[in-house]
Amino acid sequence: MENRTLDFDRFLAEKRSEYVTVTVFGRPYRVKREIPALLPILLARAEETSPEALGRALLRTGDMLFGAEAVDAFCREGMSAGELTALVEKTLAMICGGGKAADSETLDDEGGRTAEGQREPAKK
Repeated sequence: MENRTLDFDRFLAEKRSEYVTVTVFGRPYRVKREIPALLPILLARAEETSPEALGRALLRTGDMLFGAEAVDAFCREGMSAGELTALVEKTLAMICGGGKAADSETLDDEGGRTAEGQREPAKK
């Protein structure tokens, strides 16, 4: 009988090296294709609690995807809470769906679509 080995560590290493690139305010950010298991758990629990809890969880998800420093930089650039939520949702859809997000899509202050390159900074 042949001895067979499953090298799950190798599988994990390969998965963890896959990224998507998300451009925000002209700067590319590499986001891992494998999201932490905590993220969907956090979102599911928040969804069961209240709409406000889900909104807060989506904002915290930005830290998990991009890192706190990047999210702070987005805020300094004038990103609104609605834009950050839309960014998180679109990034998750791109990762979880395995498909492409609209490459030329940009968000306005209300989270709607505007033409590429037409984005104005959020009003303060």
